[in-house]
Amino acid sequence: MCHKKHNDCHCDNKKNNLVRASAFRANKNTPQLYEAALTPSIKVLFQTEQFDLADEYNPHISTFIPTKDGIYEITAKVSFCPSKSKSNDSSKNKKDNCKCDYCSKNSCNCDYCRKHHSSKDKKRSSSKEGYVASISINVNGDNLDIVNDFLEKSRPIGLSVTTILQLQAGDRVQVLFSADANGEILAEASLTNFQAARFPSPM
Repeated sequence: MCHKKHNDCHCDNKKNNLVRASAFRANKNTPQLYEAALTPSIKVLFQTEQFDLADEYNPHISTFIPTKDGIYEITAKVSFCPSKSKSNDSSKNKKDNCKCDYCSKNSCNCDYCRKHHSSKDKKRSSSKEGYVASISINVNGDNLDIVNDFLEKSRPIGLSVTTILQLQAGDRVQVLFSADANGEILAEASLTNFQAARFPSPM
């Protein structure tokens, strides 16, 4: 029988075929601005490590890179606060600013203007009562698991996604966020975090 410590032993007689544990958790420490018009999605930054058992998480690029093939559970949570839309304030005075299609006057209050402009304004405002936001687990450039939701305008939200994936050593795992509203990704450990752990398996 081999008498080496199990960490150094590579023979077939090893009683406990142990593999180094793999798990990490990282949090966000700085708010991150999001502008929907500039990019469809952004990589969420998690700059602070709480722990990293196998030195597989890089906080500088907010990327998890496993060193072993295996089955991993991955969880991410993002809290987002949309900015107040200036369009909502301007819509109150939209009738005053628009030019009447019938008499070509500004600030017109004729029957034609009241009927047509008010109906258009209602359609515009009703279409802007909410926004869509999503969070995804991205592996090597592909979104493998996505959670999205439709939310009320100006309402802070929290989205989370948990998945189990078969990863290969060297895979690059990141968290992406997208929304059709401008705002800020909040920075607080309980609100925005990224974590993963490998399951015991023969892989």
